[in-house]
Amino acid sequence: MLPRALFTISLVSSLVLGQVTVYTSATGTAAIAQYTVASTDQTVLVPPAPPGDFNPTTFIQLYDGGMTGMGNPVGGTLLGFSIELSVGAMLMGDKPEVLRPEFLNYCSILASRAGGLTIRVGGNTQDRATLNLEGNPNGRTIEKYKGATAAPTETPEVHFTLDLLRVMAEISKHVNVNWFFGIPFLRTNSDDNASLVMQHAMSILGDKLLGLQLANEPDLYGKHLKKWPEYSIADFFNETNYMIGDLPVQQPNIVGPSVCCEWTIDEVLNAGYMDQFSNQLNFIDVMHYPHHNCYGPPNNQDPQELYPEYLNHQGVVALASPYFPAANRALAGGKKFMMMETNTASCGGFPGISDSFTSALWAVDYAMQMAYGNFTYGLLHFGGQNVYYNPFTPPPTNMIQIRGWNTGPIFYAQIVSAEALGSSNNARVIDLQIDNNAQHRAGYAVYENGVASRLVLVNYVEPATPGANDFTATFAIGGGQTGLPSAIPASIKVKYLVARSVGSKDNITWAGQTFGPQFMSDGRLQGDLQVDTVQCDSAAGTCSVRVPGPGVALVFLTDSAVQSSGAEVSQVQTFATTTTTHRVMPTIDQAELMSSNGRNGSVPIGSTSKQSANAAQSLGVASWLVGVVPLAVLMKLLG
Repeated sequence: MLPRALFTISLVSSLVLGQVTVYTSATGTAAIAQYTVASTDQTVLVPPAPPGDFNPTTFIQLYDGGMTGMGNPVGGTLLGFSIELSVGAMLMGDKPEVLRPEFLNYCSILASRAGGLTIRVGGNTQDRATLNLEGNPNGRTIEKYKGATAAPTETPEVHFTLDLLRVMAEISKHVNVNWFFGIPFLRTNSDDNASLVMQHAMSILGDKLLGLQLANEPDLYGKHLKKWPEYSIADFFNETNYMIGDLPVQQPNIVGPSVCCEWTIDEVLNAGYMDQFSNQLNFIDVMHYPHHNCYGPPNNQDPQELYPEYLNHQGVVALASPYFPAANRALAGGKKFMMMETNTASCGGFPGISDSFTSALWAVDYAMQMAYGNFTYGLLHFGGQNVYYNPFTPPPTNMIQIRGWNTGPIFYAQIVSAEALGSSNNARVIDLQIDNNAQHRAGYAVYENGVASRLVLVNYVEPATPGANDFTATFAIGGGQTGLPSAIPASIKVKYLVARSVGSKDNITWAGQTFGPQFMSDGRLQGDLQVDTVQCDSAAGTCSVRVPGPGVALVFLTDSAVQSSGAEVSQVQTFATTTTTHRVMPTIDQAELMSSNGRNGSVPIGSTSKQSANAAQSLGVASWLVGVVPLAVLMKLLG
């Protein structure tokens, strides 16, 4: 009899081809294929040199009962997904009975550690989206049309069917996923479309619906010509008020204002947003990226020049901390605060940064900084094939017979974050500001019910020779000069996130397990779990932990911390694939698999494609859609 922890599902697979613009790889090592999309780019940047004043040791003083300045309680579901509406079916599945098991596997890995997973479906394409109750003429769940808008983003109009919402609901039956969904805003419900979207999202998703995002980056509506050029905060308030009055809002389930760029969240709150719409709001949210990659050479920022910024704890603090006052205002007003959309850089990220181990180190630090700053969620954005920053990506067509999905390095950060915060929903985080808030390392303590439960230690340094820039963190809980009794445990457990280099794109390991090389994954961890046990010095009242450079050490201080994080579970509920047919379906327009992404606000945004299509070549991109046997039936079969 098969173990209940592993569900092996018989599958019938169909292949959907989509035309996507791809580009010749100009830099880095040999490309995986002759022509590559961004998700197969092999660019490797030159890492920053180790700091001359590197300190091989650091001391951390913890206190039993908690520490002044800890963030409010947060759950392991903090670091979730933001999926662009236009690529939702490509990533999750086209029909409720045709889900992607790889997607379910990735979701299951996070949910098993955090107790659930948070996903938002929306983005630029939500604002002009149309729900077709009778289905799209071509039978697809999502169809994209190039609208008449003159917006610099060239965002297409998306027509979607109820099957998208049904796919989301079906996913939640297999994995504990909770959702945010974007409501079309640009037509202010003049055609009742927004009402239909809200009505059916609430009906189909039920208690799995966390909130409905009303407007997406409204501070760019004027600049991107989606509204009149002088579109103001007052105009946004007027339209929000009209929309709320015209929509079936039955409880506080609205998320806003979703500003990113031209207006600060403080300006919007100072203008009275939370006061005016308090009865309808559940979350106050923002959207932010540290940089953009929106124009193509020669106008883009140079990833090599930006590289050190992503290997710098102070940069992470500068990214998150401006939102801390707004988060506190939201909490004081009875609302939750969240980062609805973020990632390494808007418009797809940077080669060599967004698709390397650097992004994993950065995202672990960023997630913990958001938890410390009272964010409830911070959602990493997905685009299509032609982006660098996806947590995971299906393979291109020219690799479909020999390759699986590609796991982005940043997904490993989501696993670390889920385990660091655990499933108690009571994790309180403090930035320890180790070594006077040093640039090249970060440290956080996680408390639960006043007990020091975990430490998260990040080492950003790429050594000149292996091991040369590891550092040792020694910590105490009370004792010493504190005047308090020592609460140091007899032993601790440690899990390591490591890679050969900050530039590594694959063969990254989390506690000895990996998703393997690029495009070799089905969303399940491979290898044997390795959890180190370290004996503490009870006489000195201290423990010492090695933190590899580059790498992350997650330290478990109690047995309950291990258990509530699923830290010693080597395999979780998974959904295995068995391909039996390769049936070619009609092609999808190239826009179907392109992404539309948020921005950092420093510039108006152009096309979400890299450079222009004129110099590019076209390549089909495959989408494996796999039928999933209902778990109730499967459980019966398994006995």
